[in-house]
Amino acid sequence: MNVKIKSLILLGITIFSFYFLRVDFESIALLDALMVIALTAISDNIRVYWNYSNRLVSNTVGFVYAFILGPQYILISSLVILLSKTKHQEISRKLYRTLVFSTSYSLAALISYRFSPPLSIFLFLTISKIINTIIVEGRKNFDFSVFIYEYLYFLSLLPFSYLYLQFGFSPFKYLIISVNLLILMLFYLIIKTRNDKNDEILRTQRIRKLNDVIVNLSKVIRQLSLKVSSEKILDQIAEIMQKNMGYAYVLISLFNYQNNKVERIAHRGLKEEMFEKIKGQEVPISEVLKFMDEKYNYKDTYFIPHADKISETYTYQPRDEVSIDYLEDNQNLWDPDDLLLLALRDERNNIIGYISLDSPENNLRPSKEELNILSVFAQLVSLALEHSQKFMEIRDQAERDSLTGLFNHSKLFSDLEDFEKNEEKICAVFIDLDDFKDINDKYGHKFGDDVLVKFSQLILNTVRNKDRVYRYGGDEFVILFTGISTEIGIKIIERLYDVLKVFQPKISFSAGLSTCDEVINNYKEIVEIADRKMYLSKNQGKGNLMV
Repeated sequence: MNVKIKSLILLGITIFSFYFLRVDFESIALLDALMVIALTAISDNIRVYWNYSNRLVSNTVGFVYAFILGPQYILISSLVILLSKTKHQEISRKLYRTLVFSTSYSLAALISYRFSPPLSIFLFLTISKIINTIIVEGRKNFDFSVFIYEYLYFLSLLPFSYLYLQFGFSPFKYLIISVNLLILMLFYLIIKTRNDKNDEILRTQRIRKLNDVIVNLSKVIRQLSLKVSSEKILDQIAEIMQKNMGYAYVLISLFNYQNNKVERIAHRGLKEEMFEKIKGQEVPISEVLKFMDEKYNYKDTYFIPHADKISETYTYQPRDEVSIDYLEDNQNLWDPDDLLLLALRDERNNIIGYISLDSPENNLRPSKEELNILSVFAQLVSLALEHSQKFMEIRDQAERDSLTGLFNHSKLFSDLEDFEKNEEKICAVFIDLDDFKDINDKYGHKFGDDVLVKFSQLILNTVRNKDRVYRYGGDEFVILFTGISTEIGIKIIERLYDVLKVFQPKISFSAGLSTCDEVINNYKEIVEIADRKMYLSKNQGKGNLMV
């Protein structure tokens, strides 16, 4: 229900209750009024929290005394609530809070005044508690354990409230009713002790959890950083962020500065079709960098509250650590529009990507304690990426022919082992340039190298993206086709012959084609068979393909 509508309903009930309570302002005694004001103001400012986020009603100390004195004093207590200083100073929120209490206590008083003390006081405390629970929590958020505990606190005010009635006009009656304030203080201390214990448990759990994250991350770095690609490392990182750090949604992206695009690499928590949709969206790097403003920055993290409604004036300041006090503060609750980014950097401190985290399992915005850990985490991930990229560069250099940039001889046999292990259907073409020695002798080796480079590029432009091209050695090349028939492989080579007709200088090649179906022992034989067929082609007149 809308808060404005709810406030109007509560206002109507309050007016109704006080109308039938027949408030008599002339009977107000100054000393009693001051006592009511003092007890209500003091008790209302003693904040008692149960189960982290539930603030218990503490101002009952002032209202039960007001009930004993008469309805006009209940109205005074209600005005004290309206004027009291609260965390939220908006008039609408202060008014709603006042109406919640004035409705609860005035309606309870209207029913309870029909009975004589001490039963009336018991009924007032019981009914006001029930009404307050209905208004504030409702059926959806009702917590029976909280209700019972708070109700027991309400009932603990009965003894000295009864005793107050026995003292009549004695000046000691003010001292007696003030004991209820001491009961509230004792109640506050008991809850605070319990909360301190929970704080310690919470901190221990978080430290254990963060230690697990660091241990798992160190394993990933140790096992993966020098063995696999960046993509596989980031996939492992996404798993850690979801499983150990407790974020329901993790999205890891890297920046492609050459194309000015954000590339989505790994995720957890998203449906595959959603991830594919996100991958297909072209997002310029500048769109992400605008969120990485200094005012949102804490070390290597950026927390942007309400990211879709960025305000130039609103920034969130995280607490040093998580405690019960932190948990009960609504400002610290995670909002669906919040954005938490971990910056990934290269060795020159340039941002090369980021990890986006959403929906933490504790439903809390990060504390400085957590941001510190996440910053270290981001730095370790960046280091792992750096090592992985260096490894990939070294491995790439070891697998590439330095002249043509094609895969080399050792990479060919490594790939053949992988294809055999995965039982993939492949077909190989062994190519040897005809009379290439004559080109070297006539034009020199520098010119010959240029021809090899151009011919290599010609092959790459002719085959499919998923096909692999290798420089076997000298003027010999191998092409591995995957997932195609022999007929299609022949057509691709024929297309290469056609393109070569306009190639300068005029060159030709002999080739042999074989498939994995022809091998007897292992896939390495496929190259040997294609090589033999190439020589048969060359012996039959050169410039032909032997199948």
